[in-house]
Amino acid sequence: MPESSLEQFEDFVVRCREAVRQQVRGRTEPFQTLWSQADDVVLMGAAGSHSVGWKEVSARLTWASERLDFDKAWRVESLLMSVNGDLGFTCDLEHMRREVNGEMQERTLRASQGYRFEDGGWRVVFRHGDPMAESVVPPELETK
Repeated sequence: MPESSLEQFEDFVVRCREAVRQQVRGRTEPFQTLWSQADDVVLMGAAGSHSVGWKEVSARLTWASERLDFDKAWRVESLLMSVNGDLGFTCDLEHMRREVNGEMQERTLRASQGYRFEDGGWRVVFRHGDPMAESVVPPELETK
């Protein structure tokens, strides 16, 4: 099996983050093209529940993108990125805003994604995203 370089993985992650930005703006195609179409892919989206297998994941991504309109100031805060052989993952905070009834709403997702090198390229194999909850950690234990 051909090996992937760290640079190839990092380039894919940049493309993937841009595709996620498009996903939350209502355009699912760029993100879906980066996914593996295998039966073992998993999506645990911010809208709840989960999907397993490409057919279910694709349908859920399409459904979600039709309801998203976070087109204001999306940005990613990378917390961790790692790759070893043909597997890699990222752990990010995704910050976004949207206007609803003339008021700005902000949202931060805690997002983890897993990647697999298959058929000569990197592919997304899982995503877990959920809204950042209010912290219940005592202030002296907070890192940010």
